[in-house]
Amino acid sequence: MRVTLNGIVSPDDDKWLYDWFGYTAFSPQQVRDAVANNPEGEELVLEINSPGGSVFAGAEMYSVLKSCTVPTRAEIQSVAASAASYLCLGCDTVAISPVAQMMVHLPATRTDGDRTAHQRSIGMLDSTREAILNAYELKAKGKSDRAELRRMIAAETWLSAQDALDHGLVDEILGQEGQTAMSPGALVNAFGLPDIDALRAAYDRANPQQPQQTAEPDWRMAARLAVEQNRF
Repeated sequence: MRVTLNGIVSPDDDKWLYDWFGYTAFSPQQVRDAVANNPEGEELVLEINSPGGSVFAGAEMYSVLKSCTVPTRAEIQSVAASAASYLCLGCDTVAISPVAQMMVHLPATRTDGDRTAHQRSIGMLDSTREAILNAYELKAKGKSDRAELRRMIAAETWLSAQDALDHGLVDEILGQEGQTAMSPGALVNAFGLPDIDALRAAYDRANPQQPQQTAEPDWRMAARLAVEQNRF
């Protein structure tokens, strides 16, 4: 069975908002559904085209794929950047188109508050970086050591298909065994992902009388957003 995962990596609770504004997004529930509905004996193939998004949603998808008993394969068709670059590594096999790219970089977040609040955020970012490195290191199997992978994410590194293969982050190049693809590192700097808080504010302005679908007490919503909107 083939399933297409296009667009922004979103938490389940926020996907409806991206949909409402016309952004293409996917969430962990789609991966869980794909695993559950895959016909017995068939390989589940995930077609990946994503600039990234929520670090924790990406981690959830990675874990679902890593632990499932269904044979899995990821095919990167255009780009697997940021959170998408490691969620796909949960599959048994990762293939990349000769014209596709991967991008790896450090996790990021926004913090409001005093010095202690910012220090806590730094601790969270450091821990998140190490968790992400675990996924890359497990996949690389010695082709790239942890120190090299750490340097790559610190430098925000763009990888051509051949680069990704050489570093052990993919297993094969689709239809291009032994051929070298052009490195895009000098061509693109970063993706601009839509800000979920700005989307919520715009939604509220457009629908002043309509309650949000994920209505929660203010303190709970604020706490959830502080966690879920860490962007990798």
